[in-house]
Amino acid sequence: MRIVLSIDMEGVSQLREPREILAACPEYWQTGRARFEADTVAAAEGLLAAGADDVIVLDNHGSGNPENVPADCLPAGARLEKWHVFDLPAQGIDAMFQLGYHSRGGGEGFVSHTYMPGLRLRAGDELISESHGRAWAGRAPLIGIVGNDSHEQTLGSLAGTPYLVIQRTVRNDLAEPVFGEEEGLEAIREFAARALRGLGEVPPPVPPADFVFAASMPYGDDQVMEAAGWERAGEVEFHAHLAEWADARLLLDVAMQAAIAPLLPYFDGATSPEAAAALDPARVERLGQIIDRWCGEPHPEWYTAPVDELGLSIATR
Repeated sequence: MRIVLSIDMEGVSQLREPREILAACPEYWQTGRARFEADTVAAAEGLLAAGADDVIVLDNHGSGNPENVPADCLPAGARLEKWHVFDLPAQGIDAMFQLGYHSRGGGEGFVSHTYMPGLRLRAGDELISESHGRAWAGRAPLIGIVGNDSHEQTLGSLAGTPYLVIQRTVRNDLAEPVFGEEEGLEAIREFAARALRGLGEVPPPVPPADFVFAASMPYGDDQVMEAAGWERAGEVEFHAHLAEWADARLLLDVAMQAAIAPLLPYFDGATSPEAAAALDPARVERLGQIIDRWCGEPHPEWYTAPVDELGLSIATR
């Protein structure tokens, strides 16, 4: 069996602070990356123990470091790939398992967002999360999700998917583990194995069809959105009528690029602790302040007007 292990970082078991998710910040190298690696290895071990022949790890976290989980840490039978999630149906995938997932943007949850800070997405009448987008793109049974408690509470059309809560939200800028470190890793192994053994009882997800795909973002590159085929539906709102979810590929990629554009001047990446330490300290601190402010304030589920959400000048849109 070929199983995709789709990993994200914000909802891993021992993560506590937002700066742990950014490779430019020392906290990422001190604690965050190792915690992400440990959870990933545990999930892969559980899937392999339950009979997976090939575990494809897709790193879906954008920290600024292109390799959040090093390939050499994975157990035999698991490997990293850079496949686009919309290409998974052509790869003969039998199931998807999601690790480290978080609640959608605007929700009451630790580092809640939908792909990018300040981006909101709706498929028809449903506000969607990254779990939705990736499960619909993969078109294989979603056998389990591991992540934050608030994400489980807002799954909408994915409700009923087997879910392991390993992280609780204290505030949007603070999380606490549900389990001790070793206990949490064992819980992930057992849950992943149990989820795969139940594969025959899980139908593939049902993606939306003949629907309006909508996006809102209070800042970003509007011109990029319209050039890619998004139609303006309001001051900061865009929509497109799609026949099927597969048609959302380009629009989703472009919306993510447009939403992250104002942050790019501050989003210094690093591939090692040494590279991170060599970055401009003032710019690193500015990035830390931005994420602290973003996580420390409440945000709407849907934007209808420009706001200076991240402490960035709206004139940079």
